[in-house]
Amino acid sequence: MASLLLREQVALRKLIWVGPLTIVFTCIVNLILRSIAVAIFGIPATFQALQAPTVIGSTIIFLLMALLAFVLVNRFAQRPIWFYRRLALVFLGISFLGPILALVGLFPTPGMTISIFWTMIVMHLVSAFIVIGLFTTLTRTGQVAAR
Repeated sequence: MASLLLREQVALRKLIWVGPLTIVFTCIVNLILRSIAVAIFGIPATFQALQAPTVIGSTIIFLLMALLAFVLVNRFAQRPIWFYRRLALVFLGISFLGPILALVGLFPTPGMTISIFWTMIVMHLVSAFIVIGLFTTLTRTGQVAAR
């Protein structure tokens, strides 16, 4: 029981400083990807889904939801690393719903093109891989502290 509490404390303590750094890093990477896509594909920078505030906002929401899930799951049950990787993939799948529905016309987004769609998918993929790395780091830290 004591090792379980220690592992949880170490993981949450690390989350306090690693979480915000992860969010900032991912937002910067996604803004760079957006800028490259706008330049290469000639996408208007005014397209709402690729405006800087929207990119930052959607990235922060995605990562905060993933971090909250990590805290809740980690608080009630210690799971192996593969569990957190699958959890990140679930969030990735959920985040794909918006661009896919917009592309097929079920959730109309004026000006949506295939170039914008793939730009959004790449940004979601980058966010998911960073989250998987974060989960892996935090889980390993907790496991090492419990030994």
